[in-house]
Amino acid sequence: MIRCRCEVDLHPPRIKPYSEFLGSFPERTNINIVNIKSLRGVACWIVDPAVIYLTIDNMFGGEGHLEPKIVPKEYTATELRIVRRFVDMVLAEYEKAWRQVYELKFDFVRSEGNFQFAKITGNDEMVLHCKFTIDINGRTGDVDFCVPFWVFEPLKATLFAQSVGFQMETDTKWTGALESEMQTAEVEVAAILAEKKMVLGDILSLNVGEIIPIEVQDPVTAYVNRVPMIRGKYGVKNGRYALRVEEIRNLTDFVSLGLKNRQLLGPQKYDDEFKFGMEK
Repeated sequence: MIRCRCEVDLHPPRIKPYSEFLGSFPERTNINIVNIKSLRGVACWIVDPAVIYLTIDNMFGGEGHLEPKIVPKEYTATELRIVRRFVDMVLAEYEKAWRQVYELKFDFVRSEGNFQFAKITGNDEMVLHCKFTIDINGRTGDVDFCVPFWVFEPLKATLFAQSVGFQMETDTKWTGALESEMQTAEVEVAAILAEKKMVLGDILSLNVGEIIPIEVQDPVTAYVNRVPMIRGKYGVKNGRYALRVEEIRNLTDFVSLGLKNRQLLGPQKYDDEFKFGMEK
């Protein structure tokens, strides 16, 4: 229909009140009401006058280089027939795009020039607004799709399943970059060599120089960002205190435990509910 290469850009879909959607268009515009037979609802496609002008100019031998004439007016029967062909083409492509998710079917109802005669839902109802910008030989215009949000209610489970499936697909480039960043992340590692319980009275009576008897734990637990991850033996190497690693907890173990409890567990909670292999 359009005898040249076109580029179509999709703007981020928005959910808004129908009254806000109406306020973004002039009083007179081209509104095409369609019936969504497969979902028992109605929607509308708004074709920008610039798109109509460029399409007609291109069909009748023009090259689409002239600036579109944006003049609010009633369209002639010939112009409306061309718009109808354009809308039918858009509907066919939109149905094709939906086919992998749901068999969406549109049925053209009528074309209007004023929203007063093209009300598809109440002003306070929420609608889904999708805007497409069409570039024809460097000249652009918009095509807008508006559908009441409740129309897609029967598809909620299907759309959610598609979304989950998309999110679960592995993006190797992204995961590689994330892994690289995580490898350089700084964490705090603390090994608790000894703990002793004392009563408040003993602490208040302490004087400088007094000795508190303690026993070094064996094995010693090392906490990574307050999560018990490592067990080992305390000692000295090259003249410095050191910890020889005897066991490393599997990362998935404490994550699974946290998910089971539906919370991020503190160190004591982990120690109480999950033991290292040497303690089982």
